[in-house]
Amino acid sequence: MNQKILITALVVVVGLSTLAILEVSNGFISGLVFDQIPYNYTAKVWIPPTHPDDPSSGSLGGFYKINGKGKDFQFYLKLSGAEESESPLDYTAEGLNGTGRIEEIKVTPGTIYSLLTKDVRGAMFNTIFHGYMNMTCAAWTGVTYFKNDGKNFGGNFTIDGTMTDWEGNYTLKWETFRIAATADYLWYPNNQKSSAKRVQRTYYL
Repeated sequence: MNQKILITALVVVVGLSTLAILEVSNGFISGLVFDQIPYNYTAKVWIPPTHPDDPSSGSLGGFYKINGKGKDFQFYLKLSGAEESESPLDYTAEGLNGTGRIEEIKVTPGTIYSLLTKDVRGAMFNTIFHGYMNMTCAAWTGVTYFKNDGKNFGGNFTIDGTMTDWEGNYTLKWETFRIAATADYLWYPNNQKSSAKRVQRTYYL
C-alpha cells in the first residue's frame, strides 16, 4: 500500500474535518447549540510532495466535502488522477469516505481569540476535543481515534488492507505556515505482525 496516499490522507481527514466544523460553526461550538448546527462544506485540498527534493515525488490535488449535524459528520476526499498511478488496492476513483463523531468539544480562550482574528487553524489547535472516524478507501478499511487536550494534538489508527495491515500513531503541530504531521507506525503482511517494519516520518500539509 502506498505510504504517501495512506498517511497523508489520514492526516488530511482528521485535520480538515475538525477545521471545517470549526469554520462553519463560527465559534458556537458548545453543548446543545453545537449539536443543532447542520453543515455542508466543500473546499480544495493540496498534498505537497512527500520528498520535495526528489523529482519523481509528485504532489496531489483534489477536494474534500464534509457534511453533518453537530458532532456527527461524513467526510469525502477525492484526489484527482491518483487512481491512474496507484494500485486499485490503495486508491480508486471512488475516493476516501469517512464517518465520524466528535464526542466532546470545549471552547478555550485561545479558541475565541483565534476565531475573532479569523485564524481558523489556530482555533483548531486551541480547542479541546476528541472523537473517532471510520474510513473506507479502495480495498482497505480503517479507524482512527483523535484527541486534542489543549497541549497535544494527535491520535492512533489501524488499517486492514487486502494484503497489508497497519497500526500506529501520529501527532500534528502547527508551524508558522504549515501543519507538521509526524507518524510512527508499523506495517506488515496480513496477520503476520512478527514481520512488521517500523516507519517514522514527518509530512507537511
